[in-house]
Amino acid sequence: MKKVLALYYSQTGQLERIMRSTMSPFLGRDDIEVHFQEMRPVKPYPFPWPVIRFFDQFPECVTLDPPEIELPGFDASLKYDLVMFGYQTWYLSPSLPATGFLKSRYASVLRDTPVVTVIGCRNMWFKGQEAVRKLITAAGGRFAGNIVREDQGSRAETFITVTVWLLTGRRETWKGVLSPAGVSEADIAGASRFGRQVMDGLLDGRLARGDAVLNGHESAFVLQKYILVEEVATRGFRLGAWLVRLAGKQGAPLRVPLLGLFALLLGIGICTVIPITLLVLLVVSRSAGYKRWMQQQTLYLEGA
Repeated sequence: MKKVLALYYSQTGQLERIMRSTMSPFLGRDDIEVHFQEMRPVKPYPFPWPVIRFFDQFPECVTLDPPEIELPGFDASLKYDLVMFGYQTWYLSPSLPATGFLKSRYASVLRDTPVVTVIGCRNMWFKGQEAVRKLITAAGGRFAGNIVREDQGSRAETFITVTVWLLTGRRETWKGVLSPAGVSEADIAGASRFGRQVMDGLLDGRLARGDAVLNGHESAFVLQKYILVEEVATRGFRLGAWLVRLAGKQGAPLRVPLLGLFALLLGIGICTVIPITLLVLLVVSRSAGYKRWMQQQTLYLEGA
C-alpha cells in the first residue's frame, strides 16, 4: 500500500479545500492511504487580520524567520511514498507556517521522498516557490512538481478583493462590479485533474524514478512578464524587511511607523514600479540573453 502525506496550512479554509480536491482521486482506494495534516503554528494567526498585525508579519516572511510549529499528528516513523505540500504566499514569500514547518525538525519526513507543491494564492507566487523548493531540497526532499490555483479576477481586482477579505473576512466587495475574493469554485474542483496525474505517477513508478508526472504549463502556468516584476519587488521587500527589523521583534511599538511607511510605499510601488518594469521589458525582451534567462526561469517555476 502506498502512503501519502498531505500537509497544508489554511486560514480561511480555501487552501484546505484545494488540497482535498487535489487529493480526491487518492481517496477511497485500497492501495493508497492518505493522511491530511495541518501545519499549525504554536501561536495562531488571526482571521480576519488586525491591520497592524497583518503588516507586522512582513519582515519575518521575507527573511524566512520561522515561527514555532506544533507537534504534528502524523507518524514520523513512517516512510511516505509521496508528500503533497500545500501553502500560500505572503509578501512574495512562503507563508510563515510553511516556512516554520520546512525549517523545523518535522521536515525530516520529506527526506528521500518526492514532494509535490500545491499553491493557492492571489497570483504572485514565483519567488515564494523558489524559496520553498530550496527548503525542500535542504530538508532532503525531492521536488516532483507544482500545482497552482490563482484567485479569480484581474490583478487590479484581486489587490482590492483579497485585501478586504483578509482584513474584514468578507469575500464580496462591490458585488456585481468585482469578482469575489479567492480561487473560483471551478478552479478548486479542477485541481482534482492534477491530483489524478500525480496519483497515476505514484502507482506506475514514475514518481519513484524521478520522472515528470505533471505538465507544468497546465498545472502551474507562468505569466512570464511578471517574473521580472517579482525579482525587482523582492529586492525592495528584503531592504524594507531589514529596516523594519532594526526596530525590534514582532509587536515592538517602534515597528509601527516603519510598517506604515512600508504600506504606503507598497501602494505607490504597485502603481509605479510594476508599470515601469513592464516598460523595461519591452526594451530588453528581444535580447537573446534575456530570452534564455526567461525560458530557464519559466521551466523552473513550472516544475521542470
